Amino acid sequence: MIGLGIAFIIVGIVFLFLIPWVGIPVGLVGLVLAILWVAGFGRRAASSDADVERRRV
Repeated sequence: MIGLGIAFIIVGIVFLFLIPWVGIPVGLVGLVLAILWVAGFGRRAASSDADVERRRV
């Protein structure tokens, strides 16, 4: 997700100079995705050791 967010930010910056009404929303979407990644959304939940032991059997 962070790669997608960074890609949207870069594309948004490029389009900001070419087509500003497209570049601003694209950059904002990338910024929101990057913030969500930093906040921890989209990651797997941590599992306990008991869950790991059950999977090995």
